[in-house]
This record gives sequence, C-alpha cells and structure tokens, in this order.
Amino acid sequence: MDDNELLKNVHVSDIPETYQPVISLIGLDNFLKLCQYAMGDELYFPMRKSVLCNTRNRLILQEYNGYNLGELSKKYNLTVKQIKNILKGSNSL
Repeated sequence: MDDNELLKNVHVSDIPETYQPVISLIGLDNFLKLCQYAMGDELYFPMRKSVLCNTRNRLILQEYNGYNLGELSKKYNLTVKQIKNILKGSNSL
C-alpha cells in the first residue's frame, strides 16, 4: 500500500500524544500537510506578539501622512518617539 492510501486511513489516535494539541488546533488534515512540509525538521513559530508588532508597524507606515504623529501615537498606544522610530526605519521621515 502506498503513502496516499495510508494517509486516507490515518486516525487521530495514530498520532503520538505530544502532537494532539496541534491536531486540536489545526485539524488532522492540516497536521499531515505540516508533516509533509516539515519532512522531520524542527519548525520555529514566532510569538504572536512579534507578528502583531510587524502588522502594527505596517499599518502605521500606511496611515502616516506627515502630520499625524500624535494621532498614531494615541491609536496604537505608543509614544511619538516610538512612532518616529518606526517611520525612520522605513525612511518615511
């Protein structure tokens, strides 16, 4: 029997217990796709905070109009200096 046939018959109970929380989050089919993608390598997942930080910075760059530092500061709960540093990193200032 080839791998594709075996994949059709995988049950959640066939997966080691340490991976059960991942299966609960993403489902068995996505877990099997992730296994195929990783091919036995360890994967690093960034902290949600760093993903959100990158999203926030992108939005700040999109919303900056040259005159709204204070408004962005309040909206994103950052200091004006922090907003300037984000903008400076992209050459928007």
